[in-house]
Amino acid sequence: MKFDQYKKKTYTRYWNNFSEQPKKFINTSLFFKKLKKVLNKFLGFTISVRIKKNKPQKDEAYISYPVEQNIKKHRNTLIIKEICSFLELSNLKYNRSNIEKYLDEFDYVFSQSPIKEHESGFGYNEAVFFYTLLKIINPEIVIESGVMKGFTTYLIDAATDDDCKIYSYDINFENNMFNSKKATYINTDITNKIPPITNKKIVALWDDHTSQMDRLKFSQKHNIQYNFFDDDLSFLNIHSDGWPPIPTISMLKDIKNMKLSSETLSWISRNREGIVYLKDLIEIDCIDQIHFHKVFPQLFPITGYSNHSQCSLVINKIFR
Repeated sequence: MKFDQYKKKTYTRYWNNFSEQPKKFINTSLFFKKLKKVLNKFLGFTISVRIKKNKPQKDEAYISYPVEQNIKKHRNTLIIKEICSFLELSNLKYNRSNIEKYLDEFDYVFSQSPIKEHESGFGYNEAVFFYTLLKIINPEIVIESGVMKGFTTYLIDAATDDDCKIYSYDINFENNMFNSKKATYINTDITNKIPPITNKKIVALWDDHTSQMDRLKFSQKHNIQYNFFDDDLSFLNIHSDGWPPIPTISMLKDIKNMKLSSETLSWISRNREGIVYLKDLIEIDCIDQIHFHKVFPQLFPITGYSNHSQCSLVINKIFR
């Protein structure tokens, strides 16, 4: 993955987002200083100009929620039904009464989150599914590629046992707001420094805007059975993401099912043209090694919150 910060241009051998023009930089501080000087000269008195940045807004789920216990209990019953339906063909063993306990735990964990602005990444809906599935899988090692503010690290920390090891990868930790005592933080791409992967039960969360096909191949090569892929968009909705991890798992399935004959496929995202090089997506046998793949459901009718992203669970076939 290459990213030109000046031209805002993303390029890989799989796709290109090429049509956005370079943004002109305006020094607002210098502009207001000059404006203040001119106004003071002509008006004859001192003018004070103060610029105040808007504080990030709390996510809706922290300020709007049900209070009545019977409503919350009914909501959790419906979420349990969605989780059980989601896992129907996964071969994961779970206990319905345990899921009910996990949901009660999650409400407290979510309310105590040190990160309450979720403008990017998981919201309530993705978090409740991710937390519950982690509890069901009960991993011994969790690999997190893409940390951002640390909300998913916080969920992993809360959902796993004390002896679980977390390896958190990112190329930039400037935005991180939570540090887990279980985690080892690694400031590079996972391909540059592979963690000590063993035959233990491993989960990976891929939320790094990097080709999900490459991440899938990595997981299969290193025997990572359970994988969560955030921003797993298909050709139908790829236009909604300005920096998608192409090709996604859903797109690989699209290629298999749609039998696309052209060498490229284009779309428009925020007035920028993106193009996928289908001719370079020929070695996709990795998709046949997947036993289970399913995108988290939309939970708005149950929770009242819209999904923030499209996350999926992938279980590799080779571990059956």
